[in-house]
Amino acid sequence: MLNAVTFDLWQTLIVDTPEGLQQARASRVRGMAAVLAREGHAASDAAVDRAYETVGERLGALWAEQRDLGSRGQVRMLLEALELADRVPMDGPVMDALDEAYRLPILGALPVANAGACEILAALSRRGLRLALICNTGRTPGSMLRLVLDHLGLKAYLRVLTFSDEVGLRKPHPEIFRRTLAALGVSPDEAAHVGDDVTTDVAGARAIGMQAIHLCHPTGASKHSNGAPSIARLADLPSALDIAA
Repeated sequence: MLNAVTFDLWQTLIVDTPEGLQQARASRVRGMAAVLAREGHAASDAAVDRAYETVGERLGALWAEQRDLGSRGQVRMLLEALELADRVPMDGPVMDALDEAYRLPILGALPVANAGACEILAALSRRGLRLALICNTGRTPGSMLRLVLDHLGLKAYLRVLTFSDEVGLRKPHPEIFRRTLAALGVSPDEAAHVGDDVTTDVAGARAIGMQAIHLCHPTGASKHSNGAPSIARLADLPSALDIAA
């Protein structure tokens, strides 16, 4: 019996755009360069941007191992790329200011709710299903994504919010799914997961015995469902789960 549904975040419940990503990156670079300049560390916007790119490469390698770290760890990587790590203490006002410059830009380049996201969460909640989020974060940590979800009217429907930067693990690692289900109080055979990536979402959920639905749409991570049950829009989820809307 289905008692819970978990959702991916990016390109599933919310949607970002290349323009938004670029705006957030530019804001992070400017903000961090300004903090460093204020503290007497010579680092131009161009240098910080190159370091930002280096951090992306290092994160890609870390994420490939299904591991993750929070924004302060990412800032530390950036300082290492700038060869400033030994000049900025790990704790203190300078690191706090750099971390803030790294975290806050999403609030100036907000993503939007995917079509039908609020409506489907409300409908499933009315049916008594327990709903949760399992999100692989990127540059923006879970602390900020909670604000985004609240702003978009989605947070109230989600009983559990699991973010990879807080857990230290990324989908498809089975533990991130197991922790979420444990917090919901359900077993894998009572739950379904919905996401746009057949590797992290579909394969990850299936590996622990959950039902999985691929949200297959033009801006999603995976353009083909590879035989997995799929929907083109969130409004079609109830029929895919074989429940009434």
